[in-house]
Amino acid sequence: MTWFIIFPIFSLVSLYLIFLMVFRQHGKAVRLALDLGTFIVLYGIHVALIALTGQNYLGWLLIAVLLIFAVNALWQRIKKVDVDYIQMIRHSWRITILIALPVQLTLFGIGIQQLFIH
Repeated sequence: MTWFIIFPIFSLVSLYLIFLMVFRQHGKAVRLALDLGTFIVLYGIHVALIALTGQNYLGWLLIAVLLIFAVNALWQRIKKVDVDYIQMIRHSWRITILIALPVQLTLFGIGIQQLFIH
């Protein structure tokens, strides 16, 4: 299980291959892999922050995710008269993985750098 947290790309590819074998549809496999992979990547960020700083930033991570949802709802409200909640949740969740994946990879790189420097 540690491999999935350390290497989020590995977890996303593994989930994609599993869902592709189950559903035999590329689009559905990608969507489900990204949806479940978001939890793994967010947990990986949480674990990396604890390992790097020794402090728990789970509350701040939750606030950041909720802020993404709020900004996306505001954006939908500006673009349209009515907010489609299902679409807002789906887009916010996908934006979260697009932001969280580079953050997790950056934290992983910082962790490797600190390992070799110290």
